[in-house]
Amino acid sequence: MKCKWSCALVALLLAFSLVCFNSCRRPPPPALEEIYDDAVDLIERSYAVNDILFGHGLPVWQWESAYAEINYVYQNRPLYETVIPYSTITTADRIKALLSSVYSAAYVESLSASLFDGYAYEEGVMPAQIKEDADGLHQHREYIPLVTWQRIYDYSTMRVVGGDDRTAVILVNSYLENDPTPMEVELVLVLENGAWRLDTPTY
Repeated sequence: MKCKWSCALVALLLAFSLVCFNSCRRPPPPALEEIYDDAVDLIERSYAVNDILFGHGLPVWQWESAYAEINYVYQNRPLYETVIPYSTITTADRIKALLSSVYSAAYVESLSASLFDGYAYEEGVMPAQIKEDADGLHQHREYIPLVTWQRIYDYSTMRVVGGDDRTAVILVNSYLENDPTPMEVELVLVLENGAWRLDTPTY
């Protein structure tokens, strides 16, 4: 009788383990064909974002310009140059909307902190790159581009290597405009509010 109860208990535990394994198992990532178009579109649109955040930045009236001298820009705002009024980006909200259309909420939050608030590091404080006031949008005068060459992706090499039903980890070959040496890059896409967004930089 004891053996019968023991066997029944083992069978019950085994059945429970199988149910738990099947229910707790991580769902597979999407197939490449399911995210390919979204991935290509996000990467292509990320170039404009990257240029603002890490590249040439926004077009501004510089120190030597007649506009700056006539309007006393630097007497009132010595560390920032005013973004030209016919720029495609003239408000902080427009920048945030552009970020959110390409990158995940978590990544946008980290980018926005350094872009609009600045940050502290071992050697001092990095001021905000962008400020906005009643006179418009302004970019820090000492802003230095971190990325000057665009990364080109070979989309024919893209493949999904991990993730789940809300995350896709992809590998794709690429090279820089100034260096044809190929490099395989890992990018992560996340599904937010029914749309895929990049969760990693593309530069």
